[in-house]
Amino acid sequence: MELDTSKPISIVGAARSGRSAAELLARHGVDSIVYDSDGGRVLRWMREIAAEPWSGRVSHAHESDVARAGCLVLSPGVPVDAPIVRAARERGARIIGEVELAWNFCRSTLVCVTGTNGKSTTVGIIGDILTSSGYTVAVAGNVGTPFSSVVDGAYDIVVLELSSFQLDTIDALRARVAVLLNVTPDHLDRYQNRFDAYVESKQRILRNRDENTHFVYNRGDPVGVALAAQNPGTNSSFGFDPSPDGGVSLVDDVFVQVRDGNTIRILERNEFTPLGLHNAENAMAAIAAVIAFDVPTDTVASALRKYRPLPHRMELVRVLAGVWWVNDSKATNVDAAIRSIESARGCVVVILGGRDKDGDFTLLRRVGDRVRLAVLIGEASAVIAAALGSGWECTPATSMGEAVAVARSAAQPGDTVLLAPACASFDMFDNYEQRGEVFRQCVEELEESQ
Repeated sequence: MELDTSKPISIVGAARSGRSAAELLARHGVDSIVYDSDGGRVLRWMREIAAEPWSGRVSHAHESDVARAGCLVLSPGVPVDAPIVRAARERGARIIGEVELAWNFCRSTLVCVTGTNGKSTTVGIIGDILTSSGYTVAVAGNVGTPFSSVVDGAYDIVVLELSSFQLDTIDALRARVAVLLNVTPDHLDRYQNRFDAYVESKQRILRNRDENTHFVYNRGDPVGVALAAQNPGTNSSFGFDPSPDGGVSLVDDVFVQVRDGNTIRILERNEFTPLGLHNAENAMAAIAAVIAFDVPTDTVASALRKYRPLPHRMELVRVLAGVWWVNDSKATNVDAAIRSIESARGCVVVILGGRDKDGDFTLLRRVGDRVRLAVLIGEASAVIAAALGSGWECTPATSMGEAVAVARSAAQPGDTVLLAPACASFDMFDNYEQRGEVFRQCVEELEESQ
């Protein structure tokens, strides 16, 4: 552990990952101070942990304390260009993230997955396959369980979902398997509206690649293809087009892998239950990722058959009067919403809106022929309506309950009502999970007949 403990170590951000970072340091006898712009959040946490028998000390920091820190450990929600971070960097402080901190203590083999869409599903599938193969596995990172909270466990493998925010603050972290699913515009509000800066963040997954790194990329994604070309070595690809040697494809609705010139049949598509072509891509990425561990084909197939989608990701809530109600609250950007609409059954009544992340909503026009009605909620309602233009029928709603009621009135038997917001949730909800839960509750409360 190469941390200078002669100066204070400051954890910036006292939400889930910040707390986990402080607790990790305490378990190893390292003192830290925790700063959050919401000082009350820190104080409430301090009261919760007062009785914990830790060897290290955690204390509440003020902004002046952060100014004296030799190292800042940032939670993902803290921008690297925040004033308090810039000031510390100018003074020579080391700036890392919670993931990088945990990496310093890691003794497990690391599988890292990033991309704009599909990360959580893919890490879940990889975790299930490796567990079925007999490894002890933890799934952590942006999926909801901080890396710091599992790194001291005796796991053979940690499968880590990494967001662009987390990748921005890695330094020495190196993955045994690095997976790049796709890169489309997202979080541009965090990257000064520069897609190239967002791309650079995603490419950091190979920042410390060595001869043992197995890189998995999407043959249909230009960023992944370019990165593979720049990093020759042990690469595996996945995609819907015919596969080169070592790649994974979907051929005649069968997942296959080409190995040593031979085509190996893995599983029929209809045996893998998650809806949508994007979930087929996630399955292919997982198959390619476990190539590095020589998992038997029948084990891969069995794990894929048993896999069930995570909540809020193309989750079928119910079928009512011939209408499918689907919760894809995790579709927090335009590309994810497009994929959801393309994957839905029949005509779609889609609930869109929330907090704009500087997405290009005009791209939704390409799936307009699939959409019967767009019900618009949240801060971005007017922006989305203007971007969609006269080719779409749009109706505003002031709450999720009203949106569900409007959608029910518009939907016809054979349609899908789809929550695919294309936006962040923070204008109306705490997070995308709460948004999905409220949608689910509203749908479950619908009566059989109006």
